[in-house]
Amino acid sequence: MALRSPPAAAHAAVAAVFFVNGFGFASWVSRIPAVREALALTEGQLGTALFAIAAGALVAFPLAGRGTVMRGARVLTLASGVAYCLVLPGPAFAGGLLMLALSLFVFGAANGAMDVSMNALGVEVETSIGKPIMSSLHGMWSAGGLGGAVVGGLFAKYGVAPQVHLSVIALLLITTVITARRWLPTNRVRLSTDSVPHFARPEAGMMGLGAIIFCSFLIEGAMADWSAVLLRDSLNTTEAVAALGYAVFSLTMMSMRFAGDRIVTRWDAGALLRVTNGIAALTFAVALWMQHVGLTMLAFGLIGVGTATVAPLVFRAAARRARASPGQGIAAMATLGYSGFLVGPPLVGWFAEASSLRIASGLLVLLALAIAAFAHHVREKG
Repeated sequence: MALRSPPAAAHAAVAAVFFVNGFGFASWVSRIPAVREALALTEGQLGTALFAIAAGALVAFPLAGRGTVMRGARVLTLASGVAYCLVLPGPAFAGGLLMLALSLFVFGAANGAMDVSMNALGVEVETSIGKPIMSSLHGMWSAGGLGGAVVGGLFAKYGVAPQVHLSVIALLLITTVITARRWLPTNRVRLSTDSVPHFARPEAGMMGLGAIIFCSFLIEGAMADWSAVLLRDSLNTTEAVAALGYAVFSLTMMSMRFAGDRIVTRWDAGALLRVTNGIAALTFAVALWMQHVGLTMLAFGLIGVGTATVAPLVFRAAARRARASPGQGIAAMATLGYSGFLVGPPLVGWFAEASSLRIASGLLVLLALAIAAFAHHVREKG
């Protein structure tokens, strides 16, 4: 039976779960080039394999949403967290494209279930504490992503096989989840289905918000799965340096998320998104043209700044404008956001197969410009 944890302990425990999810995902991302090289996959084949993550998550989202209501966010967070850690090494052991796709489908399903349940649990903790913490929880996810990318780069630098690397990480992360179990809060109130992300259509008046979050999450998904490959294959860096690309992106996103609540009180929300994403788009376009490693790393960091505050700004605006209910507005935006995150990696892979990864990466420039163009939709309406 779970203990009735004090708010600070519950907050720390949920933050640890977010960190675990980000660390595990970045650990897999950091070894994508090695797995691709071992299986001799083309960009299109890798894109198809990565689509299996999307398929697994899309299957898990509605099931996890209902499971959170029926069994509670705490139970599902623990179950999905343990499953996530157990299946993390699976893709590294795949012997071919089919097995890689199957293992990524399972990994995607576990990740999707954990994503829904830990966010629902975060809402419970936020409610009990009585102050906003979701931005900082997502900051912890980014911190985990930064840590996973840096550690992955070190493992790659010293020639540690992906199978060994991911197995060691999985063991450490599952220990963290089990340890955090003691302080995760009991379910004091029953959640409604509006409290967790699920499939919902956005209202006509919020299509601009939907476009912003779809583009932002598509960029984030593409950065996760292709930043290392772009550095490794297009710029001919080492695998260790390639892994640092996602680390730079995660570092700037983490920093911006932790500072986000203070920044948006001083900046107009629309101007913030317009300026940061406009600068990111310009810098990344120049980096793709010049093919310079340092400039590309800078562009990755600026993309992290541009996308970091999208989710809290869009969710806040959607909750206030939704005619049905705040939860329904958030659910609609979450559905579009997660869809973008999941279709981004395979989309880049298929474009790269038809042209080149360098050209396909230009899609991120267009998406950042689209966010800048639609940025006025996040402003508060009088």
